[in-house]
Amino acid sequence: MQKKQIIQFAALLALILAMAGVYAAVQASQARQEEEKSKKEAEAVITLTSFKPDDVTAIEYDVDEQIRTFQKEGETWNAADGDITLDQDAFARFLEQAGSLTSDTLVEAQEGEDYGFSKPTRTVTITTKNGTASLIFGMKNEMLDRYYVKTSESDNIYLVEESVYTTFDKTAQDFEQEETQTDTEEDTEEE
Repeated sequence: MQKKQIIQFAALLALILAMAGVYAAVQASQARQEEEKSKKEAEAVITLTSFKPDDVTAIEYDVDEQIRTFQKEGETWNAADGDITLDQDAFARFLEQAGSLTSDTLVEAQEGEDYGFSKPTRTVTITTKNGTASLIFGMKNEMLDRYYVKTSESDNIYLVEESVYTTFDKTAQDFEQEETQTDTEEDTEEE
């Protein structure tokens, strides 16, 4: 009787070990597939802009058919109109966002198609210590709710999320430094 129980126990133990081995193999396979998927997704990301905010010396873009120009003088960013004091931290965050724009779709351009580039909806010109580059936004693809864009470095056309386009919806007023309590008190004392 004991010999029969030992055989059953050994068979059960072998079955459990076999199942554990299968489980480990399945987990390893899933991990490899996830890694490959992540790698493919990373390869699919196309960098449109790649700059550090400290390297930028000027940025210009249009909002509602008006050109917005910002220039760096020393360590301070100023709007070209000069009437507004910019919040330097807010502007640095804007440049950080603008410096890492990507797309995940390269468009296979069809011959004869314009994609809105003959009359761009927005042009962004970024001047850095290393030179000048531009993003040219074409028309919006209403079906996909995305914009066509190309860079000055390439004739390739990409599709980008609307959030990439709206990154440059900001005016100087959006970066205006708020008055502090002491500024308000000084103004009151002068009157």
